[in-house]
Amino acid sequence: MSTTDHISADRLIRTWVACGLTHAVVSPGSRNAPLVLALASHPSLEIVVALDERSAAHVALGMGLQSGRPAVVVSTSGTAAVNHGPAIAEAFYQEVPLISVTADRPSEKRDWGLGQSAMQNGLFEAHTRWSCEVPEHQNDVNTLDEIARTAWRKSQRGPVHINLSLDEPLYGKSKIEVPVLASAPSVPHVTQAEQMPEGLQDIVCQHDPRILVHLGSVALGPSLAKEIDQLIDRCGVIADVFGANGSGAESSTMRWMCGWNEQASNQWMPDAVITVGLPPMDKRFRSLIVDWNIPHWHLGWDENEWNMFGTKAGEWRIDAATGLQELAAALPAFNGYAQRWEVRRIQLEAADSRSRNQDWVDFNVYRWLAEHLTKADRIHFANSTSARYAQWFQWNATNLRANRGVAGIDGCLSTAVGDALMNPEVPVVAISGDAAWLYDANGLHVHPRPENLKIIVINNGGGNIFRWLKGPEESGLLERFFETGFAENMRGTAEQLALPYFVANGWDSMEEGFQSWANNSGPCLLEIQTPGEASANHIGDHCAAMGALLRDA
Repeated sequence: MSTTDHISADRLIRTWVACGLTHAVVSPGSRNAPLVLALASHPSLEIVVALDERSAAHVALGMGLQSGRPAVVVSTSGTAAVNHGPAIAEAFYQEVPLISVTADRPSEKRDWGLGQSAMQNGLFEAHTRWSCEVPEHQNDVNTLDEIARTAWRKSQRGPVHINLSLDEPLYGKSKIEVPVLASAPSVPHVTQAEQMPEGLQDIVCQHDPRILVHLGSVALGPSLAKEIDQLIDRCGVIADVFGANGSGAESSTMRWMCGWNEQASNQWMPDAVITVGLPPMDKRFRSLIVDWNIPHWHLGWDENEWNMFGTKAGEWRIDAATGLQELAAALPAFNGYAQRWEVRRIQLEAADSRSRNQDWVDFNVYRWLAEHLTKADRIHFANSTSARYAQWFQWNATNLRANRGVAGIDGCLSTAVGDALMNPEVPVVAISGDAAWLYDANGLHVHPRPENLKIIVINNGGGNIFRWLKGPEESGLLERFFETGFAENMRGTAEQLALPYFVANGWDSMEEGFQSWANNSGPCLLEIQTPGEASANHIGDHCAAMGALLRDA
């Protein structure tokens, strides 16, 4: 089969295929035509065409989540290339494999004022594990092979960026036979595991140590629920559902702090905090740990050396599952601090249950979905309120996902699209607020479209998170500048995307709408319309009611 006559484009793709590349995402353009021709010359590759480069890069990010292997995303020059930025930043902080290749004009023509030109060399340097400029005249296959292999190796720990200069003509083909490269499987990330840091050992070996473990979102690898459950009797544990869904530990820091006061803060202060995965979602919880001013160790191979609370004592460089197992083995089998945590967790569950009602609000809708979404293998939650409500409930899915690296609303749907395309044999659900859905609906402008993806949009009239925060409402500008609903309903976007559309706006229509959506054989949209102000008031009232019950316990 013929390929591009641009040796650099052909050789990069050829080498990545030899390394194990299976999926690529391209967006229409001219400058990247040689890369597209090179990709198309490999029948084994699954190639997705995405209209929007911002969505395309997030689709590629989603492809790397389960496999731990990079997908290649290709763009034309100019602002198209810049649009890979949000997904690259997200992949950087989540440490998800991703290779971005941006086509560019030859360096000598970049200051000619030509169309679709931007300063692309080193464009994403701050948010990549490695970046490289490949000039048009670079035709030495050994050098190109080394560039491609370095990119593949570096991408195992996060995104890399290749800026490839390509001169016209761009659509030329070559049938010159180039020897097929020998298979070059990716090199696993192998580093010598460290022993538990000495300072942490000193605290762990104390009589009845007070250790708090916080497990944040973990993008890659299996759930750490099993390892977390081994710790519950030995220390205090909070485990984000995006890292250990199904564990017996408390998952919501918002719930855990219900009824909190200064006395409680002193009562629960640990001797040390150990973090795994991404930082805590809840600003109030993070502020509490900052105020405690206790030593902090981070456990794992993370490249991002988080100093989450300003008191970092060190890193424990070890596989997360192994480190948690070693920590459990080092802690005493009976721990008074841990027992108080377990009592608190039981009290929280009782107070939570007693404070619930059947009002038609976001909180109860998410609770209902957690009970009824029994067939989804993967559930992706958009950021903002969706990711926060997810923490309150146990979900039946094997994997829960959210883009918690940068934690923006851009790309949440597109990431789910990539995950669904990479894993077509399992059902995938994306749950989003109306603002996040409207912001990223372009994620479904892809060919092919995943047949195993279904979408739920909770439409509460805009950015409901701003009703949770102190400031927007007090400013008097909440509805005009912050919450800002942009669509009364999602029917129009569903029709524009040719998605079967179902709607629920109360408990009477919920069961019918959900079942029709669930029984649909392909991609479809269920819009659940809820009252925004009542939903925001309800979560505050629910926490206050829980706090009152806990104080009386």
